[in-house]
Amino acid sequence: MLRLIYHNRELLALVSLLGVSAVAGLLMHWIVICPCLYRRGSRFPTGLLFWRVFNEMRRYKEIKTAMGSQLTPYYFSFILAWFNLLLALGTALRVLWVQSHPPGY
Repeated sequence: MLRLIYHNRELLALVSLLGVSAVAGLLMHWIVICPCLYRRGSRFPTGLLFWRVFNEMRRYKEIKTAMGSQLTPYYFSFILAWFNLLLALGTALRVLWVQSHPPGY
C-alpha cells in the first residue's frame, strides 16, 4: 500500500495535503477551542477524542455567542473539519480506484 502511494504522485499529493490539513485542524482545535472550553470547566480529554470534535465546537460556539465575541474561529474550524473528512473520503476512494485498476486500464 505504501509503495503504491509513493509511486503515484497524485496519491502522494493527496495524502500529503490530507496530513497537513489534519494537523492544521488539530492545532486550530487545541490552540483556539480547547483553552476556551477549559476556562469554562471542561475536563482533560477535550480535543483528544475525534468523535467529540463537533460537540466541542458547538459548545465553543455557544460560549462565544453568550460572550458576544466573533465566531470566525468557529466557522474556520468547522469548515476545515468538514474539508478534512471529505478529503479523507476522496483520498480513500482514489486509493481504492488506483489499487483495483492496473496502470494500463
